[in-house]
Amino acid sequence: MTAAIESVAVVGAGAMGAMYAAHLAKAGVPVVMLAGGERAARLNDLTVNGEPLRAQIVDPRSEQARPVDLVLVAVKSDALETAVEDMRPVVGPRTTILSVLNGLASEEHLGEAFDAEQVLLCIALAMDAMRDGSRVSYRQAGRLVVGPAVVGTQTDRLGAVQAVLDRAGLAWETPADMRRAMWWKFMVNVGINQASALTRAPYGAFVPDGPRRDLMLALMDEVVAVGRAEGVDLGAADLARWDAVLSAQPVDGWTSMLQDVAAGRPTEVDIFAGHVVELGRRHGIPTPHNLTALWTLRGLAETQTSAR
Repeated sequence: MTAAIESVAVVGAGAMGAMYAAHLAKAGVPVVMLAGGERAARLNDLTVNGEPLRAQIVDPRSEQARPVDLVLVAVKSDALETAVEDMRPVVGPRTTILSVLNGLASEEHLGEAFDAEQVLLCIALAMDAMRDGSRVSYRQAGRLVVGPAVVGTQTDRLGAVQAVLDRAGLAWETPADMRRAMWWKFMVNVGINQASALTRAPYGAFVPDGPRRDLMLALMDEVVAVGRAEGVDLGAADLARWDAVLSAQPVDGWTSMLQDVAAGRPTEVDIFAGHVVELGRRHGIPTPHNLTALWTLRGLAETQTSAR
């Protein structure tokens, strides 16, 4: 039986990682942020909604790095390999691993690096956290959708995670079909993240009819097509559900990919459009909108890199 979660390590001190760490620490859960060297120094001044982050900064290579009950992985997809190595000292046999990374592959990668039984499936929805230097701010923390990879398994681990999220005041839900829920979030990310990055527009620009919304829906339609080929049946009700979520977002809020483009950081286009294009080729399904997004955002990244 998995014990209650009384210690947490967060890998990744971006906006999401810091926001979740702040909630847990404020609830009295001991939280460590894994970082060494210059990264650790930068975290010492980190604030979340104006308050200092009450979490211990631990170098994963130091003797202070010891197994915890829960590891929350909140890095970008291109940093996952490094995160796995940072995690090794804090993952023990009883540790549960929760990834809030976008895309469909992080849990499988973590399961291969550790023990698949330790990894719960998870997606993060409707948060609007942003980081500017050492300042993290958010208006809504959203909710975590968490569940087992196989229905009816990992029940003790799931219950312990649900309990600590309740303790931290973080909303959660556990759907009957977690794989379908992850594909729904993937569809959403492929649409809104990429369309916002390509058109440099906030959430509110995609609510009314117009070219921005048309682009978002076209990108999402291609996910629906490749998803059906993969055995996941997304449809009109799923698009309507996204519209309900979208209408509740701050009209001036920025997606994570728009934040990355504006800051000149690498984007997650490879795990969004890149994955859609790969699946389209595998199943013989045209994905022209995602292919164009892939070319455009990769090209923008090359331009930004050469300009430095």
